[in-house]
Amino acid sequence: METQDIAKLGIGTKETRSALKPAKVTIAGVEIQTETKDGKEMKSSLVHILAKHPDREETLDLSKIKVIRADKVSVVSLWANLDEDGLIAKSSAVADLLNFLKVKSIEELTGKEIEAVEQSKEDTYLCLRAY
Repeated sequence: METQDIAKLGIGTKETRSALKPAKVTIAGVEIQTETKDGKEMKSSLVHILAKHPDREETLDLSKIKVIRADKVSVVSLWANLDEDGLIAKSSAVADLLNFLKVKSIEELTGKEIEAVEQSKEDTYLCLRAY
C-alpha cells in the first residue's frame, strides 16, 4: 500500500492480533530448509519445528531454541550441523533439542510436547525451551 493510500485511511474497529503467550505446544511436524529464499544452497540445513499452540489455529514455525550453555541462557538457531560421520553434531542446537526431548532423530520430534517461551524481554517472539 502506498503512503498516500495509508494517509487516507480511517480508524478500524478491530484489534490487531496480539502476540502469542508462552505455552506448552505440540510438535506437529518438522521441515528442513536447505535453500535460501532466493534458491541458493545453504551451508547447513535449518530445522523448522511446526508446533500447535493452544491459542492459535495455524501451526507456528519455530527455528530457535533457548538453551543453557556455560551457565548462560541463550537463544540459538536450529542449524543441523553434521559431524565427520555425517550425523548431527553433538554440540549443535539440534542435538540439544533431541537430547532434551529424549529422542534420537529429528523425525521422532513429531507428537512431543515442549514449552514455547519468549526469546527475551525485548524480543517477544516465541522459541522452544530446551533446558
